Amino acid sequence: MSKGIQFVMVGLLLFSLGCSKLAEEKTDISKAIVNVSAPVSDAAPLCGSIKGTMLAGKTYIIDGSCGDITINAGDTLTVQPGVTINITGNIAIVVKGIFLSLGTEKNPIKIGPQNVVKQDAPGQNPTTDPAYSAKWKGVLADVTCPLLSFKWTHLEFCGATAGTALGSLLGLAATDPTYAVYFQNANGSFIFEDSWIYGTNDDAIRVGTGKFAIFRSTFEKCGSTGGDVLNVKNGGVGDMAYNFFIGCATNALKASNKGVNTKLQSNIRIYNNTVVNCGYRQLKTGRGGCINFEEGSRGMAFNNLLINCKFGLRINNNVVADTASLYQNNYGYNFYWSDSAKTASQIFPNGNTQAVTKPVATDIPNPFSYLPAGYSYLPYNAAYDGSGAVQKINPLFTNYPLPVTGGLKLSDICTIANFKFTLQTGSPCIGAGNPDFLPVNIDDLEASKINATPGLTVKYVPIPQNAVYGVTEFTKPGNDIGCYQYNGSGNQHLSN
Repeated sequence: MSKGIQFVMVGLLLFSLGCSKLAEEKTDISKAIVNVSAPVSDAAPLCGSIKGTMLAGKTYIIDGSCGDITINAGDTLTVQPGVTINITGNIAIVVKGIFLSLGTEKNPIKIGPQNVVKQDAPGQNPTTDPAYSAKWKGVLADVTCPLLSFKWTHLEFCGATAGTALGSLLGLAATDPTYAVYFQNANGSFIFEDSWIYGTNDDAIRVGTGKFAIFRSTFEKCGSTGGDVLNVKNGGVGDMAYNFFIGCATNALKASNKGVNTKLQSNIRIYNNTVVNCGYRQLKTGRGGCINFEEGSRGMAFNNLLINCKFGLRINNNVVADTASLYQNNYGYNFYWSDSAKTASQIFPNGNTQAVTKPVATDIPNPFSYLPAGYSYLPYNAAYDGSGAVQKINPLFTNYPLPVTGGLKLSDICTIANFKFTLQTGSPCIGAGNPDFLPVNIDDLEASKINATPGLTVKYVPIPQNAVYGVTEFTKPGNDIGCYQYNGSGNQHLSN
């Protein structure tokens, strides 16, 4: 048996054990080392099925004329640091086995079309911007995929039309756009760490069901005229934390319990994210702009820095009955900045027939300092005048103008470009967070609740912590609000 195969077997064994000891280990979040097994040749464009190891620093071409690339069930494709994968046509990487994209901070991986120029200057025309006219489909996993992992990986210009075969795989019509990443194995694990997605036609990441960990990543220009960035459905259990979002079409983060996996309750913890200028390209009315809990979903939302989004945290009235505490105890310490009364008056989304987000005093600014006396959020977040929240407390980014200046609209700024969203000394975000809870994947009490669900047929085993086959680091909630912690921890992307 080769060493490469042995490493894969060890990795799968770690997943089956869900070892709590591994969850407590501290690892280098840039490290991704795995032995070479069956090197993939870069001598000619790749077609058909692929397995083995793409070698560090090499450039591979996937020939779009051959159709979709497949990693077959039982096979593993490992991508080593510094690899570039150039996609030459409207194809997908279909994962039926295991896909490991193991970049590092110094040597990230790039997957996408070659020679497509990004338009990062503010004020680009969405109808002509290549970010919203997808050049390929994405990395799309079948129900047989036990492990899909991205570390320090760039995915760019994704979400082309599905076609008949992939539409069936994803539950989409043939004419629907795909996602940059799709995962759907209830017993499997999806990991997306320290990575980037730039430019999608619809959702950037869709988790149909399964365990997931989405940490310290960056998302720019996701969704053309609709689509969420992170969209988790029924049976999705995991964490979305320390991510940065700018210029997304609809919600940056969405938690739902709608779907086909009726035996496992979705449970999503959303914390320490920074969301800027989201919600302005969605053509349908009443849709969100930052964080959305709906369709019986369960979870938490703390320590998020929400800047000039079309709507604030939206919690629908159809969350599951046993989590009524979500309205009172499972969210707060979220920071809102609004340039105008129009966005400030939607910090608590109103005019919607389902939204029941309750004001909490731990938010910044304290909503009771600007809401009218006697304001009642029920039924369905009554309208209010939010002018008292306009430009009230500046979060003090290192290099980003608040209020936005230069004649730009909020919808004009959709990329990081030359801005820097770390916190200045004296920022009111410093020390204002809630660190007193755990990521769901290392919360033993929460895992025991999930396992105790009546009629459960899918046993929840947390994703272990491991530099190659598991989560590199479950970054715990921070003392500061937002994805960039003042001490330098959290999101490590300081530019795009």
